[in-house]
Amino acid sequence: MKGEDVKRILKANGVTQKDLAVKFGVTAQSISDRLGKDDVSTGFLEAVSDATGIPMSAFFNGVVTVPSRPAAEEPNTVPLLPIFAQAGSLTGWSDGIEEAKCERVISPVNDVDMAVHIYGESMYPDIQNGSVVYVRRINPRAFIEWGRAYILDTVNGPLLKYLTPGSDEGHIRCVSANHDPMYAPFEVAKEDVLGIYRVVMCMSMK
Repeated sequence: MKGEDVKRILKANGVTQKDLAVKFGVTAQSISDRLGKDDVSTGFLEAVSDATGIPMSAFFNGVVTVPSRPAAEEPNTVPLLPIFAQAGSLTGWSDGIEEAKCERVISPVNDVDMAVHIYGESMYPDIQNGSVVYVRRINPRAFIEWGRAYILDTVNGPLLKYLTPGSDEGHIRCVSANHDPMYAPFEVAKEDVLGIYRVVMCMSMK
């Protein structure tokens, strides 16, 4: 679907681009860039539908009515945490940041604990610099679905990587999406992992 058509439907439903920016925790320019495309991805439309209540059918048949939301129903919001490149100094990042001081954003999906701004190019092109990922904390001893994206909270700082089995039972192998040699795979000792967060959804605004 063309971005212009999406903007028309959003306007008819009383949703502005600024509203979307606030919901996703990104800049209004990021939303404008996405809606300036000739072909807006289905994944983005699904996220918009979840965040605004506009049914997916509206984006394909021109329906512009929004299901009424009970007045007492509150939107599902989660704290938005930043990840910064502070290797060796940022530990216990999720527990060390006061939730009350975090900006809260509407989550387009349920059953997530927080949203995280991602900076860097190691996961490009799958997860782009400036994206927002929505994550759910899992038990470190629980089953890890190898090959999926997780954030590892380690003694050397947080890492967003695809996880695969390590060379032995005591290690986890971290793999980047970017194949540049500077982002070569490496292993992390399980004893150095403070928390594991599964990436449930990624919102890329580029």
